[in-house]
Amino acid sequence: MAQNKSKNSLKQQDELHDDSEYRGMTLAGDSVEYTFTVQGRPVPKGRPRMSRKGRVYTPEATKEAEQLYVDSVSDAPSFDGPVYIELTFTPDCTEVKLQTVDGWKSPLRGDLDNYIKLALDGIQKAGIIANDRQVVGVHAIKI
Repeated sequence: MAQNKSKNSLKQQDELHDDSEYRGMTLAGDSVEYTFTVQGRPVPKGRPRMSRKGRVYTPEATKEAEQLYVDSVSDAPSFDGPVYIELTFTPDCTEVKLQTVDGWKSPLRGDLDNYIKLALDGIQKAGIIANDRQVVGVHAIKI
């Protein structure tokens, strides 16, 4: 029953967005694309830590990994509107591709990664998966 409800919900969403915009994320002919590679083994973001004095801080490994992204970018365009991003994580690097998406609107205001985190945690707590580390791919979209 829940499976049919999900399919019906997805069908309703499809009616809101033309297939060329939604499923394949077809991008406008004049869209801007930027690709770069971050060398080094990908690092998961560390959770904030608290010092003995009660100060919250970001782990050093996270700061260093984030800086690798900054150091890997040169002459990057600034994206103001909606973007499609494709990330490929390998043992040696992370490949990043960004592309503008014209005319895309969503009433959802939260960060996409936070929706994903909550969904994975909920799926794990429901006992569907033992640990969200099992997930090797995600296709997520805000509509």
